[in-house]
Amino acid sequence: MTDREKRAQTVADFWKGVDSHDWDLVASTLADDFVRIGMRDNEADTCRGKENYIAFVSGVISRMVEHELQSRFTFLSEDGRFAFNEAVEIITYAPGEEPLAMRFANYLELNDEGLISKLDIFWKTPPQMPPDWIAVEAVIGDAAGE
Repeated sequence: MTDREKRAQTVADFWKGVDSHDWDLVASTLADDFVRIGMRDNEADTCRGKENYIAFVSGVISRMVEHELQSRFTFLSEDGRFAFNEAVEIITYAPGEEPLAMRFANYLELNDEGLISKLDIFWKTPPQMPPDWIAVEAVIGDAAGE
């Protein structure tokens, strides 16, 4: 397997791990200094560090009634250092609520070791906004900025 193929597999494993809630798989794809810039594009919705990110994403998803992530496609740059991904995340965050589908474009950077070092999330605004507790500070508090 070439280095580029390994990097493509790393990105695919990241999305597979989030969809299947396999946090060990997700962790295996991330650099220790991983940074996630969330859809709100502010410091309160930025998560720094692999452990903090795993705590955040697993904490958010564990609060949901249902969660599904559909990775539509991924484009990987020729050198394997940058990826662009389109995904649809479908969540039901409270009993009796209608599922909310959110469309995302995700920009990823991979480091020299082929691990994901950055995830920057861009999204289409759905007709209904997700709840405010889906933010890094709301889930893991001050640990997010470490």
